[in-house]
Amino acid sequence: MARRDEEIKVGALLIVAIVLFLAALVLVGGVNLLRKKKVTYTTYFRFAGGVEPGNFVRFGGLKVGTVRSADIDPQDSTRIRVRLEVNDGTPLRADSRARISTLGFLGENYIEVSPGTREAALLKPGSEIPAVEIVQLADILNNVNSISVHADKLVKAVDDRFLLLADNANQLMNNLNAVVSPENRRRLDSALANVDALLAESRPRLKTTLANVETASAKLGPTIENAHSAMAETKTVAANLNAVVEENRQEIHQALVDLGASLQDARRLMADIDEVLASHRENLDESMENLRASSRNLKEFTDIIKRRPFSLIRIKAEKDRVPPIGK
Repeated sequence: MARRDEEIKVGALLIVAIVLFLAALVLVGGVNLLRKKKVTYTTYFRFAGGVEPGNFVRFGGLKVGTVRSADIDPQDSTRIRVRLEVNDGTPLRADSRARISTLGFLGENYIEVSPGTREAALLKPGSEIPAVEIVQLADILNNVNSISVHADKLVKAVDDRFLLLADNANQLMNNLNAVVSPENRRRLDSALANVDALLAESRPRLKTTLANVETASAKLGPTIENAHSAMAETKTVAANLNAVVEENRQEIHQALVDLGASLQDARRLMADIDEVLASHRENLDESMENLRASSRNLKEFTDIIKRRPFSLIRIKAEKDRVPPIGK
């Protein structure tokens, strides 16, 4: 009875210790036991105004996470690195894009991630989400001022050109008046009569030549269309190949690095196992011998119980069998 009480006390103490350990993990270590599992993604902005840790992350307008950190990229000081914590299972895709947005004019900024297309592959946790830079109001005002300056210059240039065109028109009218004199009119009539006679003689040849040109154009049109189609398909294939290589370059490099690290860990683990087996071989053999002796004793005890079950209720207990101790 005393032994049973001790076992109950030990069990209760173990349960209390486990509860305290889990509470310490949640409160001190920040382990996420009761909330949804989070995964991390990274995106980069040239201008991240209003983005701070704790801002919401939305996927198609729905809240799916928060901004974990926003700091200067150590690899490129001209951009801001923003880490996002998103609910596990959020279907971020390879063509999803991250942008800074706000709800209304006075709302806080948040990170909006577009859903992408259904055909695109899902992004793995830890991947980079391409960013879309926002246009600042100051840039728009600067562009408007620049357009106003260029418009003034254009109006002045048009005025100068209009004056020059008016002078040229006056000069043309004077030249036309000089050309349309009676003598020049008679010469022009004679030249037009000669042109009519020449056209009358050359009309059949011109018709035949035009018919041949139309036939050649009809044959050349499909060829040109096929060439344009082939060039467009070639450009599309080249663009797709470049996009695939550019998107997967970082993942391929990271996979090779992880594979090398895993191989090194495996080699170290095998070396440690060999060393442990070599140093504890005698102890393992002794443990196996004790396990065999215990199995034999348990079998003998079972046979005794089967033959003499009344021995379990005897007042005087037999001495426990002592398993042989290895040398």
